[in-house]
Amino acid sequence: MKREIVIHKDDVTGESCISFRHKSGVDVLICPNTYSTACAVYTSRYGGADTKFEYDKKIYETPSGIAHFLEHKLFETEDCGDAFRLFSELGADSNAFTSHQATSYTFTSSNDAFYDSLKILLDFVHKPYFTDQSVEKERGIIAEELKMYEDNPDNRCYYELMRCLYKNNAVREDVGGTVDSIKEITPQLLYLCHKVFYSPSNMVLIIAGNVEYDKIISVMDEVVPGGKYKKFKRLSANEPDKAYRRGSRLYMDVSEPLFSFGIKDPDIGNKRLMRKKSVALSILSNMLFGESSDLYCEMYEKGLLSGDIDAGYYYGDDHAYLSVTGESRKPYTVKKRIYETLDKTVADGVDPGEFERAKKIFYANYVYSLQNSQAVAYSLLSFYQSGDDMIKYPKLLSGIDADFAVKCLKELYKKERAAFAVVSPLI
Repeated sequence: MKREIVIHKDDVTGESCISFRHKSGVDVLICPNTYSTACAVYTSRYGGADTKFEYDKKIYETPSGIAHFLEHKLFETEDCGDAFRLFSELGADSNAFTSHQATSYTFTSSNDAFYDSLKILLDFVHKPYFTDQSVEKERGIIAEELKMYEDNPDNRCYYELMRCLYKNNAVREDVGGTVDSIKEITPQLLYLCHKVFYSPSNMVLIIAGNVEYDKIISVMDEVVPGGKYKKFKRLSANEPDKAYRRGSRLYMDVSEPLFSFGIKDPDIGNKRLMRKKSVALSILSNMLFGESSDLYCEMYEKGLLSGDIDAGYYYGDDHAYLSVTGESRKPYTVKKRIYETLDKTVADGVDPGEFERAKKIFYANYVYSLQNSQAVAYSLLSFYQSGDDMIKYPKLLSGIDADFAVKCLKELYKKERAAFAVVSPLI
């Protein structure tokens, strides 16, 4: 395969990165910098929502939580060691995480230890080793982790909102599955899912740091497996446009109620338009509900809100929603004020000058966040997953104005798409 290198550069900021497809099929993005540490993220496009798929002319339905289970197990090597220890011996800090759409394995190291660490990363991800005994042991560890998340009010509030908004989409299920669902996971199923979803052509390698292109290629040539792999097809259930339920209320050991308001967006569209819509609605929702908004200040002064509030627009391959999440002793009063604010915004619009100020703050926070190689790599991955180019982000942002943001809100805001989840103190 001929390697075609694409150079991405912003003439205004001077930021640049390169992208290409390695001969194995792995997509590669490299963002060079002069930081003292370097970060690599190796990601399979396989997440918690990918439980039903077609492969080799057969349809498979796998247990909820298997992608996360596989993430845990891949760190264990056949010689009874583990990849964490290998990274640690090089002074590298390693981690992994599974979302609804992807599973990522990452490390951050000194520049001197980078290439040896990269070799470990690219090696263990492609060398699964599972036994009945090791899977059973991991099952107990993950079950305890799931119970911990079940006791986490923020986690429960988030998933209650997802279960209100979505009827069939797997985003409504915990990425880690349930204690019951992981009982169905076997070494055979893990090997199957690894074979299907961990082929190089379903992987992306993101690197940020003071690194050399030729050395990265040399490591990849040595470690990443070649060969041909059969294609798979993700299968998903049809999802209605309306919210599945309008509300939910749980009781947990919390001192003050948590709330999460959401509006389901059935208009997924192409990824480039989704990124623009996401930025516009995130700026607008922060302007309307964020900690510098008139609404937040009013409700905080009245004692209706406590602490932080999070407002934004979020999306994946097959789902999207706007949400406002926070803590309030009177959550249903806050719900009413959220609706009133949305109604007024749709009817009257917003002040363009105020929107521009909010946009500048949004961009400044983005720039400030890119203070190390790890943050740059994670941002690159986020843009890649949304089918967009991080280097072109300033240009995209400059093309968004108040009229476009309000237009997006008008298209999104339908009350039958909205839901409200509350976690209240135990009575």
